[in-house]
Formats: sequence, C-alpha cells, structure tokens
Amino acid sequence: MIRMRPLLAAIPAFLAGACHAYAPSSLADVRNGDKVRVLLTPDQRQEFADPLPGTDRVLEGSVVEVDSGRLLLEVPVVTRLEGMHVESLRQRVEIPAAGLADLELRSLARGRTYSMVGIGVAVIGFVLWDQLLSDARRGTKPPPGPPEEDRRVGIRIPFGIR
Repeated sequence: MIRMRPLLAAIPAFLAGACHAYAPSSLADVRNGDKVRVLLTPDQRQEFADPLPGTDRVLEGSVVEVDSGRLLLEVPVVTRLEGMHVESLRQRVEIPAAGLADLELRSLARGRTYSMVGIGVAVIGFVLWDQLLSDARRGTKPPPGPPEEDRRVGIRIPFGIR
C-alpha cells in the first residue's frame, strides 16, 4: 500500500523544478522587474566579497534598473521563516557591464510545467483510486461485537410495589 503523505509532500518539489528555465540574454534585452541570473567575473566577485555572503559567482535576483553600462540588481541575502511566512532580506547591487561574464533571463517553461502538473494529478488520482479499491476489498461488514463473556445477561426479578 502506498503512503500518501510523503508522496504528496514530494509533488511541490517536482513542480518547483519544472516551472522555470533560464535563457541567455544581454543587457539590451532585460527590462525592469525581470528575474535574472548573472555570472560575475572573478574580479567583480572580489569587489563584492564584503557585502554578499558566500563564494559563489552566480547571483539571482530582480532587475531594478538597467542601461547599457550597468545593471542594478536586487538579490536575496538572508531568507528566514517566521511562522508560516517566508521573508527574504534583500540587497541592491550595482554591477558594471564589464563585471558580467554571463546574463540569463528567467522564464516560465510551459511544457515542463504542464507535464509535471499532469504527472502530479495522475499520481494523486492513482493514490485515491488505490484507497477506494482497498476499502472495497475489505468489504462492508460491520465491526465485530464484544466477546460473549463481556455481554451482560439480563435477569428479571419481579417485585411488587404496594
């Protein structure tokens, strides 16, 4: 029998991986508000050593301003969970055009997203169908009653009230 809870917990992870794709782009093609991923040159990464944590040369964020000579990017620095709310603290970073080794624009991968949603719906449907069939295989007999020794024997004692 398939356990439904771990299976349902894994579905959002599959869907999240299928929803977005990155395509190569340039500063001329990027607009304010676009989500991008940039690869910094080693020299530019050294310049950002203090303000940005980590050692990775790849940054992901939202474009605040863009022109032919620079890119102003808002990147998440710290993500924290408060109850059921996820909050990201962000920092704005100005990257000169010479500091960009690569620039990619994030977009929705419709084909992969639709196929993953279809797979998720099929898996949930299979689990529900399996649960319905297992209930039918068990039958609809009423639950057994208490054992014979636990049943009370009623004795009538006639008495009169005057």
